[in-house]
Amino acid sequence: SRVASWDLGLGESQVLSWVISHTGYEAIIDDLAARKAAKILQIPVRGTLAVIILAKQMGCIASAKQDLESLVQVGLRLSPAVLAQVIALAGE
Repeated sequence: SRVASWDLGLGESQVLSWVISHTGYEAIIDDLAARKAAKILQIPVRGTLAVIILAKQMGCIASAKQDLESLVQVGLRLSPAVLAQVIALAGE
């Protein structure tokens, strides 16, 4: 497949392959290599931070800051500057 040639992780490959076969959806991926592959393969992609901002804007979550801090506690790597910027973009 077009995705297999990129030698990505299993999860990233499956997500990109699924989006290729399901027009109208976006891949939710943070992995840099997978995002590069998606761009070249013209697969729409969004990252975790964008999903959190959108969820806050749509009223699906009460606090982007709280959810982001929870993700950082379980291993999401964000600089304090990026964390502050995302919280601001979420309107908090």
